[in-house]
Amino acid sequence: MDTGAHIGRFDLPLAIAATFAFCAAIAAALISSVLALALAGLGLATLLFRNSRRAKRLASRNRQLARNVAHLEVAQGLAGIGRWCIELPEERHIWSEEMCHIAGLPKGTAPTLELLALLMPDGLSQLRTTLGAHSVDPMPYVVEFDVILRTGEERVLRARARNDFGPDGDRERVFMVVRDVTDEYAVVRRVEEEKKRALELAAEAQREANTDALTGLASRRAIMASLDRSILEAQRSGSAYSIVIFDIDHFKRINDLHGHAVGDRVLTRLSQIVVRQARGADTVGRVGGEEFLWLLPDCDTKAAFEAAERLRWAIEAGTHSAPIPGITISAGHATLLPGEGALTLFARADAALYEAKRKGRNRVADAA
Repeated sequence: MDTGAHIGRFDLPLAIAATFAFCAAIAAALISSVLALALAGLGLATLLFRNSRRAKRLASRNRQLARNVAHLEVAQGLAGIGRWCIELPEERHIWSEEMCHIAGLPKGTAPTLELLALLMPDGLSQLRTTLGAHSVDPMPYVVEFDVILRTGEERVLRARARNDFGPDGDRERVFMVVRDVTDEYAVVRRVEEEKKRALELAAEAQREANTDALTGLASRRAIMASLDRSILEAQRSGSAYSIVIFDIDHFKRINDLHGHAVGDRVLTRLSQIVVRQARGADTVGRVGGEEFLWLLPDCDTKAAFEAAERLRWAIEAGTHSAPIPGITISAGHATLLPGEGALTLFARADAALYEAKRKGRNRVADAA
C-alpha cells in the first residue's frame, strides 16, 4: 500500500475547503469594509446636510437680526432718540448716528472728550454730577443737560440712564437713551405763561367786578358781601358795628346843569375825600348812582355819628373851592342790634338817610 499517495489524495479536499474558507473570509471582510465605508459616507452626508440646514437657519437669523437693528435705527431716528454708552472708569463715549443728528454734528462724528467739552461746556459737568449721584443705583434714572450746537443754539437733552455692573459690583458702563426736550420746555413755558396770564385776567376781572370803575370804591356787590361777612364777625366777637349811608344832595340838578361829565368828576372827587376819612378797617362802596355805603367795624352809635359828621363837613369844604360844583351830602347811620341781619340794618340806615333829607338835607340822622 502506497502511504504517501493516500495521504495526498486525502488532503486535497481539505486544501480546497481551506481555500474556499479563506476566500469567503476575504470576501466577508471586503463586504464588511464596503458596508462600513457606505455607512460612514451616509453619516458624513447626513452631518453635512444637517450643518447646511443649521448654517441656513443661522444666516436667516442673522439677516432677521440685521433687519431688526435697521428697523430699530429707523424707529429711533423717527422718534428722535439717540443711544449713548459711557464705558467706565476710562470714560470712553460711544453713541449712535442719531446722537450726531441731535447734537447737530456730521454723521459718523465720534464723541471724543474734546468734542464733548465744546458741545457741553456746562452740560458735561451736569452729566458727570448726575451720573456720580447715581453711581450705585440699580434702577433707571433721568439725566438732563444742556448742549450748544455749532450754530450757537442752546438745546436741552433728557436721557433715561441705566447702570451696568460687573461681577465684582463695580459700575462698568452707563447706557442712555437720549432725546431733545427743548421744544417740550418751550411748550411748558408757554402753558405757564398762558396760565399766569389767565390768572391775571381772572384777578383783573374779579377786581373789576368788585370795584366801581368810576370812583375806585367797592362795587355794590362787593360792599354788600362785605356787609354780610363783617356782621357775622361782629356777632361772633360781640363788638359794636355801625354803617353810614349817604348820598349827594340834588345830584340830578348837577347833571342837568353841568352835564354828566361834570357829574362824574364830582363823584370822583367825593370818593377821594371818603377814602381819606375812612379808617384802615373800614370799607366804602358805591351802591347806586350817587348813593354810598360806609362800613364801620368796632364803632358804636356815638362814634358812627361823629364819623358821618366829619365826612359831611369834609365833603362840603373839599368841593367848595374845587373846579367842580360845590356839593353837600345827607347821611343816615345805624348800629347793629343783637340778632339783627344785614338787610334790616341796611334798611334802618337807609330810613335814617331819608329822614335827613326830609329835614332839609346836608345833615346826619340817626336810625330809629
